[in-house]
Amino acid sequence: MSDSKISLAEIEEALHSGEFCFHYQPKISFQTGRIVGGEALLRWNKPDGTLVPPGLFLPQAEESGFITDITAVMVTELVQDIARLRVLKPDIQVAFNVSALDLHSPYLVKMLRSFIGNKLINSGNIQIEITETAIVDRSDRINKTLLDLVALGIEIVMDDFGTGYSSLDMLSQMPFSALKIDQGVVRRMSEDSKNTHIVRSSLQMARDMSIKTVAEGVETEAAYMFLLASGCSEAQGFWMSKGLPIEEFMDMLKDDPKWPSSELGFLYNAWVNHLSYRRKVLDMVYTMTMTNPDEWDQMPRLDLRHNAAYCRLGQWYRDVKRNGSSVNSYTKLEKLHREMHAAGDVLVKTVKARHEPRRSSRQPTTL
Repeated sequence: MSDSKISLAEIEEALHSGEFCFHYQPKISFQTGRIVGGEALLRWNKPDGTLVPPGLFLPQAEESGFITDITAVMVTELVQDIARLRVLKPDIQVAFNVSALDLHSPYLVKMLRSFIGNKLINSGNIQIEITETAIVDRSDRINKTLLDLVALGIEIVMDDFGTGYSSLDMLSQMPFSALKIDQGVVRRMSEDSKNTHIVRSSLQMARDMSIKTVAEGVETEAAYMFLLASGCSEAQGFWMSKGLPIEEFMDMLKDDPKWPSSELGFLYNAWVNHLSYRRKVLDMVYTMTMTNPDEWDQMPRLDLRHNAAYCRLGQWYRDVKRNGSSVNSYTKLEKLHREMHAAGDVLVKTVKARHEPRRSSRQPTTL
C-alpha cells in the first residue's frame, strides 16, 4: 500500500466492515522457557489480504479521536479471542495497549468489568499497557481509571520504559505492576554499552520495587541469554516469534514450544535483593547517625522491611523447598537468613534508642 495518508473515512469503513483484527506476539517466561501470554497487536487486514501497518492509520485515529471507537469495538474482539485462548491455557495473560483518550473515558472500565463479571475472562487474563505520553497530564480522570482497573485485578504495565524523560516519576506515582523495556534500547545493547547499562539498571530498579519486567525487541539469541542471566521476567521478540494471527497463535500454544530457561537469573535477582536489604540498613544507620534526630522524619523513605519473608532470597529458597530440593540444606540457609534480618532490625533500633529525637527548635514555644 502507498504511504499516502489514509483518510478517516477509510479507517471508519474498515472498522465497521470487520477488517481490523489482532495478531498475538508470544511472551516467554525466562523461568520456564514457555509461553505465558502475548501482546495483542492491532492489524488492518484488507479484503485483498494486504496488511496495513498500524503506523499508517493509528496516528490519524489518535488525532481525530476515533481511536476510542476502535478500542470500544476491538476490546470485545480481544475478549472473544482470550476466551478461545483460555481453553488451551486458562492462565494466559494478554497485553493490550490503550491511548490517553481511552483512559479519559469511563467506558473501558465498564466494559472490562462486564466481561469479567460475566466470566468471559478472568482479571488475570488481561493486562493494560500504557505509554508515558498517554498519561503525561496525570489528570484525575486518568488516575481514577487506572485505580478502577487495578481494583478489578487488572495489571497495569508501563510500555516503552527507557525512552521518556519522566518515566521514573510516572513509575513512582502510578499503580504499575510491570514495566516493559523499550525495544529500541534492547536492540541497541549490542551496539552501545550505555543501552546495556540502561537495561541492567531498569531490571535492578524493578527488582527493588518488586515489579515484573518484560523485554521487547529480543531479536538475537545473545540478547535473550543476557536477559535470562540478568533476571528479567519475560521477553518477546522476533527471535522467538513475530506477531501471529489467532489461529497460528493457538497452534503454537498447542505445540507448547520451549526456549532456554534457568533459575539462575532468579537466584541472582534474589541475591541482589538480599544485598539491597543490607545496603538499605547501612544507608539508614549512616544517615541517622549523621542527621539531627529532630530531622529524622524528613529522611528519604527506604521501604526497609526486616521480616525475612519479604526478601526475595527467602522467597526463592521457600520455592526451592516446595519443589522437593534438599530440606536440610535450605533449612540451614533459612536460619542464617532470618538471623541476618533480625540483626538488621536490632541495629536500626539500637541507633534509634541512642539518638532519641529531641524537641525540635522549630516548634513554637507556648508563652
